[in-house]
Amino acid sequence: MDFSYYSLYLKRHLQEVSDPRAGDEDFIEARAELAVQEYEDMRRGGASVDVAQECAVSVLLDGIE
Repeated sequence: MDFSYYSLYLKRHLQEVSDPRAGDEDFIEARAELAVQEYEDMRRGGASVDVAQECAVSVLLDGIE
């Protein structure tokens, strides 16, 4: 697994909330890829770094307590 900021962030969050998906590397990587894509799309669309980051994290954590 290629660790990215988003995959590390998600893995830590899942561990902190005792989510059983914390060990599911495929799930984490898929979510991280979605977050990266959201960030890139937002930046290409003219969003600031802060707004793009906020949107990416929202995608990353969507549906996770």
